[in-house]
Amino acid sequence: MPAHPIDFQIQAGFYSTPELTNIFDEKTRIGRWLHIEATLAQVQGELGIIPQQAAEEIVRKSRLENLDIAKIAKEYEQSRNSLVPVIRALKQVCEEGWCEFVHYGVTTQDVLDTAQILEQKEALAILYRDLRKLEELLIGLALKHRDTPMIGRTHGQQALPMTFGLKVSIWTAEIRRHIERLLSLGPRLFVIQLSGAVGTMAALGPQARKVAGMTAERLGLATTQPNWHTSRDTIAEAAAVCGLICATLEKIASEIVQLSKTEIGEVAEVAPDQAQSSSTMPHKKNPVISQRIAVLSRHARALVGVVMDSMVHEHERDARALWSEWLAIPQIAIYSGTALHYLISVIEHLDVRTDRMLENLYRQKELVVSEWLLFQLAKKMGKSRAQEKVQDLIKLLQGGNRIFKDILLEDPDIGPFIAKENLEYLDKPERYCGLAAEIVDETLREIKTKRQHDPKDIG
Repeated sequence: MPAHPIDFQIQAGFYSTPELTNIFDEKTRIGRWLHIEATLAQVQGELGIIPQQAAEEIVRKSRLENLDIAKIAKEYEQSRNSLVPVIRALKQVCEEGWCEFVHYGVTTQDVLDTAQILEQKEALAILYRDLRKLEELLIGLALKHRDTPMIGRTHGQQALPMTFGLKVSIWTAEIRRHIERLLSLGPRLFVIQLSGAVGTMAALGPQARKVAGMTAERLGLATTQPNWHTSRDTIAEAAAVCGLICATLEKIASEIVQLSKTEIGEVAEVAPDQAQSSSTMPHKKNPVISQRIAVLSRHARALVGVVMDSMVHEHERDARALWSEWLAIPQIAIYSGTALHYLISVIEHLDVRTDRMLENLYRQKELVVSEWLLFQLAKKMGKSRAQEKVQDLIKLLQGGNRIFKDILLEDPDIGPFIAKENLEYLDKPERYCGLAAEIVDETLREIKTKRQHDPKDIG
């Protein structure tokens, strides 16, 4: 019976996707262990380390459907080892005594670590694919709203005019950096673990390095020296990159939540026609998916700390660290990938309300270009005095129903050297967006160039 939301069958897909959960499915995982055992045996058979007939028999029988799953499950009730029941079951189905060459010269952690790398390779390939999809959507959104004016906010308050395209291009640049981080991981992360009990490769014999190299190549991995039984920095790095990705996903999702508040209303999630987000308030259209992205991202980031702690090993093997890591990695991958999957859907259907953006920009109208006014006056009276002057004038404006432009022109200190026609930004604050459009163009041009050189797959 499923007891974790990842595995729920009635409420399926809230916190996972089938594509991601299939990677970490129990039977798929055991099948991956068997595939590693078969590949190792095949290589050892070719090199004459074990009889060729033994290798052929092990390859033939290394499939989960050949094993007694019920017996394996029963043995796990007694076993103190993560792999032994599966190895024993494989040995039991190998005929003519060839069972003696199953799991030859390696240790449990060799197989489990290598399998985990294969899992991560699959999961990170999905992340890579979907990050590029999200990047593509964000490029389109930024271009579409390159010149769409809105109010920028700092400390939760209205600050200065900007464009929605600029906001989105900042998101896009962050996603691009995550793509580059993922690509840089491969050479360090996608390596085989095949070095025996304490990393000496002794049991593999004089051809140990050749065995490791050929096995790695057939599994789509590289080799590295020395072993990494207790060096988990690359695993932690991969988890940390997922944590970084999740922080960006939550930032974007949370921004969508903020901008969709009733009082702001500048963007909105688009839900299916029959979707109901409140059980008692029919008028509400809650940003449910964006909120779900935030929850998934927070859980993934919390588990990154567990993986970091798992770098602290004792001697040549420490199950406390390993098991903590093995519990955390699948969840991090599933939560990260699911959050990304959701954000793609949100961005793809995002309702951008440009009229509301302009309305909010005009909420304080002249005041949101006080920076421009400050630097105009600073040319004549110095910045400090100009700062005090503008603040005093704003107090006059807030104290009554006067027009800010009239207050400026009537002021004896500044009226004489400021012409009415030079106050256009007070009437049209949306024009005070600086180089926003150019920044969008330059940012997207650079990202598009980099996209052209992206490999098809992370592996």
